[in-house]
Amino acid sequence: MQNGRSRLAAWFVAGVATGIGLMVTPYFARADGRGVDAARLQRLEDRQAIEELFTAYGATLDSHDFAAFGRLFAADAVFVGGPGEPARGRPAIQAMLQKTLTSNPSHLPAPDFHLFFNPSIEVDGDHATARSKGAYVIPDSKNAGAQIIFLVAYSDSFVREAGHWVFERREIHPAIPAGAR
Repeated sequence: MQNGRSRLAAWFVAGVATGIGLMVTPYFARADGRGVDAARLQRLEDRQAIEELFTAYGATLDSHDFAAFGRLFAADAVFVGGPGEPARGRPAIQAMLQKTLTSNPSHLPAPDFHLFFNPSIEVDGDHATARSKGAYVIPDSKNAGAQIIFLVAYSDSFVREAGHWVFERREIHPAIPAGAR
């Protein structure tokens, strides 16, 4: 009789353990899924913040707010594609773009607009990379519209500093390779 009770108790304990296991498994699966969802949401938020950085890049240049423009770059950032050698560091990048835009060497009419499009963004923790296109647009008084002056391709790397995404490196290239023209 004792042996039968022991077996019954063992089956009871095994059944309770199995029941508890079946009840908590979905909880742990949801908890793991929440971690995956949180990481996915963070990547989407990071991508959105980087797209907003692109928008701020054009808006600060269009409004000639060069102080705000400079804050879009990391302290030790590199900007490749302007006149001369690459600019290194926030003050040098800010000064280079300010000089270029305020001198208006091509004598283009105002207002001008910087546009970006077709971003492809890869986020990896506090670093990210992107490729995108850009256009510089001026008024076209003959046709009561706008005229694209040039198209460019951007190759960027970003870093998150103090919770905000900034350019770590920005390279500007012709959107249409010289051999394809």
